Amino acid sequence: MKTPFIIYCRGVGLYALLTLPAMITPPMYLISLLYVLIYGWFAWFVFTLLYMVINNLPFDFVPKLFALFIAVVIPVGFAYHMLGILGIEDDVWGSPFIIFPFAAVIAGWISVCVSKEKIRTSCYLQEESTSSR
Repeated sequence: MKTPFIIYCRGVGLYALLTLPAMITPPMYLISLLYVLIYGWFAWFVFTLLYMVINNLPFDFVPKLFALFIAVVIPVGFAYHMLGILGIEDDVWGSPFIIFPFAAVIAGWISVCVSKEKIRTSCYLQEESTSSR
């Protein structure tokens, strides 16, 4: 449960760094960060659920890592879509700010790559618990 939270927190920090060029218009950058801090919890929740499911699958490290890369895209899209559902933005998918979810996905992928040793360890711990039965 701790690993997906660490991946999420690192991803938020990386997102802040990746979107730093948006400081050309500081209000846009600050609003983007505010949205990540408020609506990113939807992404954290969905990613945590997907992480727990993927972690319990009897796959090796590489398929799990690939599945986690896909699992980053789904929660980011869900959180971005929630902006439209909750009435923050009228047409989120037609918005000129569509670049921000892409930055969030890239930040999430980097964060997953940084956590790959922790993910690899969880694969082997699961194998040992299965073989000791």
